[in-house]
Amino acid sequence: MRPVRLDMHGFAAFREPTTVDFTDADYFALVGPTGSGKSTVLDAICFALYGTVPRWRHSGSVAHALAPSATEARVRLVFESAGRRYVATRVVRRDGKGRVKTAAAALERMPDGFDLRRLDEGLTIDDLGEVLAGTPSETDAAVAEVIGLPYQQFVTCVVLPQGEFAEFLHARPATRQQILVNLLGFSVYERIRERAVERAARAEAHLAATDQLLEG
Repeated sequence: MRPVRLDMHGFAAFREPTTVDFTDADYFALVGPTGSGKSTVLDAICFALYGTVPRWRHSGSVAHALAPSATEARVRLVFESAGRRYVATRVVRRDGKGRVKTAAAALERMPDGFDLRRLDEGLTIDDLGEVLAGTPSETDAAVAEVIGLPYQQFVTCVVLPQGEFAEFLHARPATRQQILVNLLGFSVYERIRERAVERAARAEAHLAATDQLLEG
């Protein structure tokens, strides 16, 4: 997964509309004093994809997404995966009783050659391409499929919470192996193994049937 463009409005420390453009950036660093919003940029990327953030501690609590006194937060992430561009969008709102919930979520595959400058024209999620998911739960599942990593593995090896890198290093070998399998696309070999086992089973059944015919 490679971030291309991040748009935030009312999200945590970013009350005003803010865009972070990663286009053509092979490497980048987020630099600034404490409290300037560096970690919030990473939080917004994670939230756009999975609807939660590791340092919020509770996956169902999205109140931290709202900037102080804001009633709505919008996050949109354009990212690349396996050579295709996608856009993940999430909207959080506070209702009249003060409850904060995710009001909308979507994942879309962007058309080839889409000019990202069009995002500044106030496009809706319906203008961006093929809809892959249109609800929070659908978006969670679709993002995991597109990126190839579920939330827990994503925050373990891609967007690591501060101070938790050791958790990956000290994870059980089987857990680390599964993470690396997902990251490096080695699951293709597991599918090859499954097909080979199926073919071997069919061949053995055919052999057994042939032996019975010969004995007869």
